[in-house]
Amino acid sequence: MDRDVTSFIADVMDEKLEHKTIKATLAKLVAHPDETMAAVYDYVEEQLNLGKLGYGEIQVSDTDVVIRLETNLINLPLQDIKRIDKMISDEDRLPVNVYIVMSSPYVNVSGLRIDEVASAHDYLDHMAQYLPMMNDWVADHLAAVQENMKTQAEKEADEKKAKAKPKAKAKSKTTTKKAQAKTKTRKRTTKKVAEKK
Repeated sequence: MDRDVTSFIADVMDEKLEHKTIKATLAKLVAHPDETMAAVYDYVEEQLNLGKLGYGEIQVSDTDVVIRLETNLINLPLQDIKRIDKMISDEDRLPVNVYIVMSSPYVNVSGLRIDEVASAHDYLDHMAQYLPMMNDWVADHLAAVQENMKTQAEKEADEKKAKAKPKAKAKSKTTTKKAQAKTKTRKRTTKKVAEKK
């Protein structure tokens, strides 16, 4: 299966690609990646069988994570269509491939991970073969997301503690100065009382 590059780019820019969005919690996706992702895999298969391009995605409702299964002509996410256009606009036709994509500030430094699953033809002919690989990919990258979220939370907690400590010291200095001032006042008062006697 291949596609005319010019019409593909126009369709993506005009948001004419078929798509399906499913929402799920991170806990559900981590516990059952195969069940949660099944609707996405099936949707892409259905679109390819109809001769259409498109994508299915899971939007994680309680954290910043989106997982997509996309049909595309190049190893770049569909949302990066301007770069896609620059890279393939001189081509007439290109084969359609299936890519799995994760967008999240927690997946890696770039906030994006994309890998080719198979050609569209192979995906349709051997989908059962690709299912375990895609589910493992989702599980592995979700584990990385959770680890990075934990690290980020610990870092933020440490930064909070570090900011709180100087304030506590500053208060104790102020308290010490006040105590010293009170002691001086008492000494003066005691001295004056002694002089009067």
